[in-house]
Amino acid sequence: MKEQFLWGSATAAYQCEGAWNEGGRGLTQWDVFSHESDRNLNHVTGDTASDFYHHYEEDIRMLHESNQNSYRFSIAWTRIFPNGYGEINQEGVNFYNRIIDLCLQYHIEPNVTLHHYDLPIELAENGGWLNDKTIDYFVDYARTCFELFGDRVKLWVTINELSFYAHCCFLVGNYPPHHELDFTSYSKVIYNGLLASAKAVTAYRKLKQGGKIGIVHPCGSVESLHDDSDYAQARYNAELYCIRCIFDPAVKGEIPQELIVKMKDSGLDTSFIREEDKKILKEGIVDFIGLNFYLRELVKPCMDGVTKMSMNNKGKGSDVMEGTSIHGWFASDNDPWTEKNHWGREVHPKSLYDALTYLDRLYPQVPIYVTENGHALYDELEKGEIHDIERIRIVQGFLDWMLQAKKQGVNVKGYYMWSTMDLYSWVNGYKKRYGLVYIDFDDNCKRIAKDSFYWYKRYIEDYQRRETAVI
Repeated sequence: MKEQFLWGSATAAYQCEGAWNEGGRGLTQWDVFSHESDRNLNHVTGDTASDFYHHYEEDIRMLHESNQNSYRFSIAWTRIFPNGYGEINQEGVNFYNRIIDLCLQYHIEPNVTLHHYDLPIELAENGGWLNDKTIDYFVDYARTCFELFGDRVKLWVTINELSFYAHCCFLVGNYPPHHELDFTSYSKVIYNGLLASAKAVTAYRKLKQGGKIGIVHPCGSVESLHDDSDYAQARYNAELYCIRCIFDPAVKGEIPQELIVKMKDSGLDTSFIREEDKKILKEGIVDFIGLNFYLRELVKPCMDGVTKMSMNNKGKGSDVMEGTSIHGWFASDNDPWTEKNHWGREVHPKSLYDALTYLDRLYPQVPIYVTENGHALYDELEKGEIHDIERIRIVQGFLDWMLQAKKQGVNVKGYYMWSTMDLYSWVNGYKKRYGLVYIDFDDNCKRIAKDSFYWYKRYIEDYQRRETAVI
């Protein structure tokens, strides 16, 4: 029997659940940041977010109504262990049991992420991922989740977007703890996260629950506007920095030696990379790749420039030009002829095909799930409806190119649109909307299906009809 392709959408706990002080949930670093920090540019919190905690039944029913057969969501670490460790919070366990059971009732496959940015505040205040003890706390938390939910959850993700999290925390400084250009801390956080992921994978396999476990990483195809030797070197450096730094250890169980050499040549302290950890990485290779895809990495050489990072968290009207420049490595480039969204990011659907075929060449036939993909807009109600024609046009382009890669033999297993509903978009706040379902944040989080909701339903129907005809 032909394996079912998974069509779904995705959320993350802090971005959608709300109920920040209900059900025994402990504080995360994002609670403290959003409540207290003057770096919270849009001055909003995730206290209520999309109020999924109280609306989950409606939201999962809407997933079913739109023909989605999978739902990617994250567990809030502090709903299971309020302090990050210690006694299990049964109210949190009961909440996720209800979600999982309801998904299965609707024949929706849960795809569960263990860690999506929301580190428990007690662990964060003791160094977070810079502290080796966090590795052990994470593995204990992961093992607990496997034991509690693994009889029904057969798709697991260890950590979401480890490198982007570290990028925002330690290079750009827009996420807590707000360090800037601290490449040593950035590198160690990634390293410790990879060790934690590998150990969690090993712990999962020992339980023999018959599921699959992977890691999720945001990356695109690495491209340049020119093809001389300097641009070729910049592309190679960017591939190491943007892609292989995560996927090589997770998929192959080894850190690229050329990456370590490049780090040392750049003056970085690599003493945290230990010989005895090689076995841990080798034993904990993942079953699949999760690809969060939004844009390609368009790069140019950066031999004479300065190292700097910038990110547009304001959207329209911002004077910030997003980009990364790392002296001796590469710099972000700009193609003036490529469509941009309101945050200045490229819209280039074919690049999803390029990213998938590139990953297939790098890691032949390793299963790939497109775990996030979508298009942000300033959605506004028009007579009680959302006509998000631009989102439909662009996401259809992504999907068509993804299916082209699949047709050519890339082992794509599923697709998750970001996001299920409008969410708290981290420091972007609530105006940056990705959802298939509109959330009226001013009217008790009322749900309104967008035009894209109905379009996605039809797209899935058409795909399933074609597949059935082939069989």
